[in-house]
Amino acid sequence: MRLLRSLVASAAIAVAAAYVPPHMKLPSTWTDVSTGTLVPLEFKSEAAAAVKGDAESTVTESACMSAADVISKHSGRNGAALHLLFDDQAYSCFLKDEFCAVRKAKVTIADLAAREDKPLHGFRLFGVVKEVGVDDAGLTDFRENFSPYPLYRDEETIFYNALGARKIALKTWNPLRLFRGMRDIGKRLKAKGITGNYKGEGVIQGGIIIFDKNGVARYAYREETGYEVPIEDIIAAVKAVKAETS
Repeated sequence: MRLLRSLVASAAIAVAAAYVPPHMKLPSTWTDVSTGTLVPLEFKSEAAAAVKGDAESTVTESACMSAADVISKHSGRNGAALHLLFDDQAYSCFLKDEFCAVRKAKVTIADLAAREDKPLHGFRLFGVVKEVGVDDAGLTDFRENFSPYPLYRDEETIFYNALGARKIALKTWNPLRLFRGMRDIGKRLKAKGITGNYKGEGVIQGGIIIFDKNGVARYAYREETGYEVPIEDIIAAVKAVKAETS
């Protein structure tokens, strides 16, 4: 009887450890993103660009790569975590959804990778933006200070389309809720040391995609503008993929 109880308890723990919330499943809009094309981005600070007499070009592009090659390049022992940046301006605010659509995911995924308990151990990070050329200085600053992983431009927006190409929308006309939303987001930004600007289109939302070690997309979080990224759900998805590859 004691052995049976032990086995049942072990099974329950295993099931709990493997549980991933339903909202982390790949959406119905999902398509094979490995067929897309990504453009590697290279960054230099405004100071370095000024020294070279090219202060307006802090972001340059390299030769195109297939998305399959990029995913493979950034796959660790267990897989890869792709951060699909909120439209092209991952570092700024946009007065649309509750006044301030903040790209918090870009911060929290980097914070997650830097945590002492190393929840992303065995995974490598890379990011994708929709376009460049709107506020490259701001993107460079954000990348240097908050997202120090390789970034690419999604030439065909195939990654964004796979997540549904969801546009942000005003969720309430209640002025009190709008004010509270703006205030709360501002507090979170200030706590993380982020300052935003209002350049850029800022329309299509991003997300986080978890690939296994073979480059197959397994889970995806679709960003909800104005809300914190569900860190524990991301960790659960990572653990599930790790369990399959260990």
